[in-house]
Amino acid sequence: MGSRWSRVALLLMVAAVVACPAAAATKSLVVQAGDQERVLVPMSIELPAGTAKAKLLDGGKEVPCQVAEGKLWWVLDKLAAGATKTYTVELGAASSAKPDAVALKHGGEAVDITIGGKPFTTYVFVPKKPCGPQLRRPYFFPVYGPDQVTTTRPYPLTTDIPANVAKDHPHHNSIYVAYGSVNGVDNWSISPKAGWIVHKSFDAVAGGAVMGMFRESLDWTTVDKKPVMAETRTARVYALPDDVRLLDLEIVFEAKYGEVKFGDTKEGGICATRMRPEFRNDKRGAKGRLVNDSGQTGGATWGKKSAWVDASGEVGGTRYGYAIFDTPGNLRHPTTWHSRTYGLLTANCFGLSHFTRKKERGDYTLESGKTLTFRYRIYFHRGDEKEAQVAARFADWAHAPRASLK
Repeated sequence: MGSRWSRVALLLMVAAVVACPAAAATKSLVVQAGDQERVLVPMSIELPAGTAKAKLLDGGKEVPCQVAEGKLWWVLDKLAAGATKTYTVELGAASSAKPDAVALKHGGEAVDITIGGKPFTTYVFVPKKPCGPQLRRPYFFPVYGPDQVTTTRPYPLTTDIPANVAKDHPHHNSIYVAYGSVNGVDNWSISPKAGWIVHKSFDAVAGGAVMGMFRESLDWTTVDKKPVMAETRTARVYALPDDVRLLDLEIVFEAKYGEVKFGDTKEGGICATRMRPEFRNDKRGAKGRLVNDSGQTGGATWGKKSAWVDASGEVGGTRYGYAIFDTPGNLRHPTTWHSRTYGLLTANCFGLSHFTRKKERGDYTLESGKTLTFRYRIYFHRGDEKEAQVAARFADWAHAPRASLK
């Protein structure tokens, strides 16, 4: 009799646990700042397999979060140097955060990206011919920074070109990916002999409460569209206050069609930008400033190794700018920069003979079937590099706070 009642009691205990899973589904998310203060850091952490929903709480107050790609995404608002923050994560509970804080609208030729209902950028994956020769590779344009101020040059991407905008180098298309020697093919210029970067498909296009992203498959080709190299391109943007914008790019090259050789040329930038004229560090941008992590400015930044380079200038009496962050783990980090005072700013780790006066060669061979990954962040800000704390924001990216789920 006793064993029978023991079995009944055991069954009742199991039923109670199944009926009340909340306690077992609650975890602690511990974040450690490390040796510096953290401000508005997008973060993510792996979740238990099969987790489709989660709610994030900070001292009982809900924090916007998102479950995507098997991870929990949120923004660490602020954490003092040396401090620790502990969140509560309710696995399986639905977050009440706005699911479209970052929205991506996929059209037939472009993806429109908005943050908090405001335009951030449009990714044009079918190149057009708006104001000059036929373009040959995808680009982001327009690109809005804080206060909805545009940050990149409009030429040749629209017919509405202000008088102070230089109509040179029509292959400098706002924010883009390109390189001038890939198995001997010019995938930088838009000359009649230049190659193409061809959109094939999107593997994902998604918005969310914290993060929006797309993942795209492309081919780099010869002038007659014969594929030379495959690429997977991932872009991410985040729901942040209006005075901060971040664009993360992951570029994965694959030697899918045989060995790939990146030739040594300054004509290229795996993360390439052409800034608006006010950011130029020359006569056209009278108050423009180009500076790297060593404090070198203007033309002195060209060809130098640096973890980041920042460009800024005055628009309507207020200074705005953007910085490109290279990433530890990228080939030849810190990268060398093809940074020109007339407005071109690109990360180029291959053109070493040009940057070192032929003391080094930068050619690089990617073996057949292998991949090569680059990661960059572009930080759009108000103020110069000091006001915007570019060095600290680089550290947030390159040496992120530690997070653990317990």
